[in-house]
Amino acid sequence: MHLQASVCVCHILLGGGISQSSLPLINEVCSSNFTAVKDHNGQYTDYIELYNPGSEEISLKGFFLSDDKEQLRKYPLDPFVVPPKGYCVLWPGEAQAGGSGFRLSRTGEEIFLSDSDAEDIIDYVAVPELSYNTSYGRTRDGGEEFGKMTPTAGETNATARLLPSVELEDPVFSVPGGFYEEAFFLTITAGEGEIIYYTLDGSDPTPEADRCQDSLRIDDASRKENVYAARTDLSPTRQYTPPFPVDKATVVRAVSFSPGENKISRIVTEVYFVGYEQREEYNGLPVFSIVSDPQGLFDRETGIYGNGVKLEEYKESGGQRDGELLESFTDEAGNGHYLYEASNAFMDGREWEREAVITFFDESHKPVFTQNVGIRTAGQSSRAAPQKSFSVYGREIYDENAVFPFAFFPGTSYSSIKLRNGGSDYGKAMITDAFLEELAEGRDVSIQRSSPCIVFLNGEYWGLYNIRERYKEEYLNSHYGVEEDNVWLIDAGDVRVGGEEALEAYQYMTDVLTECDLTYDDVYEMVCGIIDVQSLIDYCCINLYVDNRDISFVQNTALWRTAEAREEEPDDGLWRWMLFDLDISIHADSNSLPLTWMKESALLNEPVMQSLLKNGQFRKQFCLTFMDIANTVFSYDRVHEKLMEWRERYSRQIVKSYRRFLNEDFTQEEYDGYIEAMDTFFRNRFSFVTESLAETFGLNGRLETVTVRNPFPEGGVVTVNTAQANGKVWQGNYFTDYPVVLKAEAREGYRFAGFSGDVWTQDSRIEVNLPKGGITVEAVFEKTE
Repeated sequence: MHLQASVCVCHILLGGGISQSSLPLINEVCSSNFTAVKDHNGQYTDYIELYNPGSEEISLKGFFLSDDKEQLRKYPLDPFVVPPKGYCVLWPGEAQAGGSGFRLSRTGEEIFLSDSDAEDIIDYVAVPELSYNTSYGRTRDGGEEFGKMTPTAGETNATARLLPSVELEDPVFSVPGGFYEEAFFLTITAGEGEIIYYTLDGSDPTPEADRCQDSLRIDDASRKENVYAARTDLSPTRQYTPPFPVDKATVVRAVSFSPGENKISRIVTEVYFVGYEQREEYNGLPVFSIVSDPQGLFDRETGIYGNGVKLEEYKESGGQRDGELLESFTDEAGNGHYLYEASNAFMDGREWEREAVITFFDESHKPVFTQNVGIRTAGQSSRAAPQKSFSVYGREIYDENAVFPFAFFPGTSYSSIKLRNGGSDYGKAMITDAFLEELAEGRDVSIQRSSPCIVFLNGEYWGLYNIRERYKEEYLNSHYGVEEDNVWLIDAGDVRVGGEEALEAYQYMTDVLTECDLTYDDVYEMVCGIIDVQSLIDYCCINLYVDNRDISFVQNTALWRTAEAREEEPDDGLWRWMLFDLDISIHADSNSLPLTWMKESALLNEPVMQSLLKNGQFRKQFCLTFMDIANTVFSYDRVHEKLMEWRERYSRQIVKSYRRFLNEDFTQEEYDGYIEAMDTFFRNRFSFVTESLAETFGLNGRLETVTVRNPFPEGGVVTVNTAQANGKVWQGNYFTDYPVVLKAEAREGYRFAGFSGDVWTQDSRIEVNLPKGGITVEAVFEKTE
């Protein structure tokens, strides 16, 4: 029998005295509740459990809990009652009337239970350092002996599993993990009298595992039979398994155990790759090893990767007829169900995070770091793929360091990254989103940088992934230098960072933009003090150019601002936009649609955009920016060159991934077909999309060429509107409806001497109407003395 404090607050206000022989006791404490038990708000907060050993209920009126002997009244217990032989679970982080509450420290804590006068300490517990989801409690309810155990909040401690204390030194491996050319023997040693248990399948070693008594021969494991690659439950829609042995590494996990003292060491994990020097498809690409207990990945009930119980539920609720799985069905309540979602992999939240060990090897396959982390499946519909994306979380509950000790991208520092499978582009080019975002780097929108890597899961080849940045507080700190506690982040209309205050600010912004008459320039100027207009325009122009068909302001749209507005950019409190999920772009019919396509697009028909487009200044800035982006970001020559670079770096591993997960007969020629389709899109895009722009915005002018010559680009840079005219000779095409603005800026050690050619002036900023035949200007930069 038990009562949680949250329930007691609402329903139990019974009186009653305390028998002298029956006082409440601190029965269990959990100071690192990651997923053990939720409080009444659905949150995982630290708890203290009290137990009543007597035969009468105890009212806790006048009693207190505290973590400070000098301040015993921190957490009043007035509303709570403990039933006889029962339990009351308390959440001390919530302040009660007349008290402040307190948080428990994972590294160790003293807990005091005091009487109604806050003078006599009824009970006292010194809680040691605890790992996550571990409690410290009486081994018998109300007994004298304490121990570390599995949490049993509100239940008898008799059902808890006592946990050994992690006090022993780590077992020592004679050879560190890494890449080796030849086979070798591995020995593992530990302290005198200690027993070493080990596993080779990625599972956590326990006393039920093999005992390590002899050396282990480590050789090329690729010849062994597939284990995880042989599973047919990785996807609800695809049961393909490779009919060949996939590449493998040997995963050795070991722990030292002292049975007499019930003490253990930490688990040590090493991964060995033997015989990979001749496999050219691995050259120049980093390797990311993920090792996690297979039960947490593939268990029917708790596995995060396999179909598990969710597919069974789909079948039982109507998704299977005459032995055949249906692609979808509608239940009696009218709810739609889809086969591709019938997988445990679609479950989300911290309950579906599993501890793992990652080891990162650089492009030369030298080990860089090993770290204990949490992993979750990631993505949307692509969770149905057999090769799933992962979110990787560094946390102090798993490792001493939360932040990864390696900058995956220059100038950044992260405790969370994503290993992405290609998203909605999985099974096609697989690089669309990452490639398009890289093209947009330097524009006034956030992008998630990417880097390819080869993933091994529990020692088996798991294909090519992209290491991706994640839009979180640390991203904004790394890229813009804003303080992590001064950030609001909105994703698809919902709050990701900032809570109710951020949501209210976002709704205020959208209300102003949609309800005010922006045809008035003074009202428009007010709007410019709320949003970064250039960022919004860049965001729309990029998505329109690539024909992203999976986007609206409540779908695949993110934006951010600083919570506290300051004078300097980017701390100015303006909302700015963030690119992501461009997978569903670049379509076969994109350049053959009616010219009204842009006018009818989802983005331009958003209420915010419809309101802004009524303003002449905004329309002008939009049209000029669109042409800037068309002439630079998506210039065909630039795109073609970068696409060929990506093909060279990615294609061999993508073909290998296809054969591993989708089709053993997939060829390089087939993949090149996807790359050719992307190349053709950009080759033909400029002509179509500029005609659509003219149709949408009523442009009546001609397209004329602007040529910028810069014989000494080391001396300075020329900007055309918002685009940098890079190189010694740059050309771009613009409609004559609006003048273009050219601006010259000298680098350190140089000065701008003037423009020459069709325009002669020493002014560093000029506005030019384009004549028939276009214009050519030359920027002259001179060295200073």
